[in-house]
Amino acid sequence: MKREIIEYYDRLAPTYDQDRFGNSYGRFVDAQERRLLGKWLSAERRDVLEIACGTGRLSNFAQVACDASQESVKLAQARHPSVRFVAADAMRLPFRTQSFDAVYGFHLLMHLDRDSVRATLGEASRVLRPGGIFAGDVLSAARRRLGARPQGECSWHGNTALDSDEFRTLCAEHRLLPVQLRGLLLLPIQRVPARLRPLLAPVDRWLSARLPSWSSYLIGCFVKR
Repeated sequence: MKREIIEYYDRLAPTYDQDRFGNSYGRFVDAQERRLLGKWLSAERRDVLEIACGTGRLSNFAQVACDASQESVKLAQARHPSVRFVAADAMRLPFRTQSFDAVYGFHLLMHLDRDSVRATLGEASRVLRPGGIFAGDVLSAARRRLGARPQGECSWHGNTALDSDEFRTLCAEHRLLPVQLRGLLLLPIQRVPARLRPLLAPVDRWLSARLPSWSSYLIGCFVKR
């Protein structure tokens, strides 16, 4: 992973979760992601790895978690003492082949170039056992085309968006076949008063499931064959 990405998240680690997920919009996103992980990571999957775990926001679903940002890993370990945390790049995982029943990682692939996306998916597939699942997300290319990208961000930040077919194809290159591909955040929740956002969650779920390409994010569950 690029050094500038790691350094960026090292700097943000102490305040990352509060800044990004401590407001009503962030809590809305967090609840939607947790709902999907709870559905896909069934109890019989005992060896679960989280990649790009950050400071551990979603690490309660995993037994092992890793991130390239050492500062983030330190905070995640303090947050979840029962989880094993490792400072590691998702493109070069320090784990044995076929050692996990599930691998998941959110808000990662969108920051990587295509070659790095392929390398990350390849590593996720390598450490998965046959029949294991991979869960991850990307920015929707169709939704990205509807508006200009905000200026002033790091050149890599949210730079990669894919359509549904591209996401499936990249995963299929590594024997990861789709179980479910759905959207997240079709409605412009950030523009709705905070008090109304929880009421719109079931509406957003319904619309995003049926029109994934027009949602902000594509979130997929894939099985290794």
